[in-house]
Formats: sequence, structure tokens, C-alpha cells
Amino acid sequence: MAQGSEAWVLDSSVWVALFLDADTNSEKAEKIFKTLFGPVYIPYIVLAEVGTVLTYRHSKQQADNFIHFVSDDARCVVIESRSSEDIVAFLNGDTRMSFADIAVLECARSLSATLITFDKEMKRAYAGGAQR
Repeated sequence: MAQGSEAWVLDSSVWVALFLDADTNSEKAEKIFKTLFGPVYIPYIVLAEVGTVLTYRHSKQQADNFIHFVSDDARCVVIESRSSEDIVAFLNGDTRMSFADIAVLECARSLSATLITFDKEMKRAYAGGAQR
């Protein structure tokens, strides 16, 4: 799957599975992450979503572990707010998707990065070029 020079964007579903052992995709997320070389871009909106989910589904400490991990792992690059681009993508979109999902899709496309997600709707939209 992974190539040395390829860029990646992981959706919140992957990060949550990576940090919650009880998640049904936990093992799959671990295997995927181990294969990633090259930059792993983390849109700010993903940082916010994952921090929130981990806090409420597990603990604040687990959310802190996630934040420390992405701050310390050399592959991880946090992408600051892209609100202007995200707003345009959301308003121009013709499918029923959350603002956050559209923002993640557009971030991956704008960076020419491969999107990794466990969300079937996002996979279809990414593969089909929806929201452009």
C-alpha cells in the first residue's frame, strides 16, 4: 500500500481506531499506519474531531496521547485551518456530507494526498471526485 514519497491524509475514523483498542477497526488501523512512509497530513478539523471523540469515548488522557503522538511523530504534519477553502467546498458540494468530511476530502485533494478512511461514503466521494 505505502510508497516512500506518497502523501497521506487519514480521516478521523482511522485515528480513532488507532487509539481505541475497542474499535472494530483497531487492528486494521495499526497495520495501515505501520506501512505509511512520507508525510501524513492531519487537517485541523481531524485533530479536533479525534480529540473530542477520544475524550468522550475513552478519556482526556487518551486524547492527550493522540495529540502528543501526532506532535512527536516525524511523519505527521498538522494542517492549520483551511476555513476559506472548506467553506467554498461545502457550499459547492451537491451531496449530503458533513462539513468536516468535505473539509477532509478537499484537504486530501488539494495536497494530492491519498485519503485513508473507514467511512464508506467518504471512500466513494474520494474515488468519484464528488464535491469538486
